[in-house]
Amino acid sequence: MSKWESKALEFINQTSRWDKEKHISSFLAFSISLIKNLLQADVVLQLEFENEHTAKVKNASPNFLAGAVVNPDPVRQLLYRNAFKTIYWPTIPADNPLKEQLRDLLCAVVMPVNIEPHHSVLVLAWSDPQEFEPGFQDCMETIRLRLKEILSQTQERLYFQGIAIRFAAILHSLPHAVVFINSDGYAGWVNQKAADILELAGPGEQLPAILSDAMTHLRNKAVNTEDLYNTSIQLFASPENAITGWEWKLEGAAPKTYRVSCIPVASQRINGRLWIFEE
Repeated sequence: MSKWESKALEFINQTSRWDKEKHISSFLAFSISLIKNLLQADVVLQLEFENEHTAKVKNASPNFLAGAVVNPDPVRQLLYRNAFKTIYWPTIPADNPLKEQLRDLLCAVVMPVNIEPHHSVLVLAWSDPQEFEPGFQDCMETIRLRLKEILSQTQERLYFQGIAIRFAAILHSLPHAVVFINSDGYAGWVNQKAADILELAGPGEQLPAILSDAMTHLRNKAVNTEDLYNTSIQLFASPENAITGWEWKLEGAAPKTYRVSCIPVASQRINGRLWIFEE
């Protein structure tokens, strides 16, 4: 294995471990720092096109370069002239659009990473001469493809995290108790009202086994246990079965009746049952 193949493999291995073990918000910064160390660059930065009129330097090393605003038009023209392929400058041209960021440096690589909705460009630069031999360029192409994948994963995860936060806020504000139990046996969720009714420590993610035990404990307080048992058999006879208006009549110091709905949830990614308890 050549030196450059080894470096490309090291980049893939380390970013794969980070993908599983660390928080996604710091994934890209780690990856860019790793590229700098593996390729022993003096300067590395990400240039992100925020809109038609602004490009901003992010994840830069040295740190003082971060936050700079760059006119995106000359950079776009450079990328279009090179068909959005990685650009190798054994000697940095005097008329390049990143003069401020590449001041006092000798050679550079400009790597476009095209991800919607924002385009990013990774820039690496050295103060000493570098040979951009075919093995080096193959290494850069492998890194580019992995970096594109990292950016795509980052955007996707942050998008779904945002959706999860919004829907959790909505479900916590409902006046009814909501319980979701995934059919995989590993995931479950309750809102605050359900956590109170089921006497759980708090809302949010819960193991299905814990939810099942808590719901069994609640059901055992009912005075109409025979009705609950018979209806349960019918409900769970088929995954498609649903029920609404099912009464759980609970005894105790403060007797209550809950109108319970149990609805199957099926999609490409999620299968389970949604329970709704209305007082």
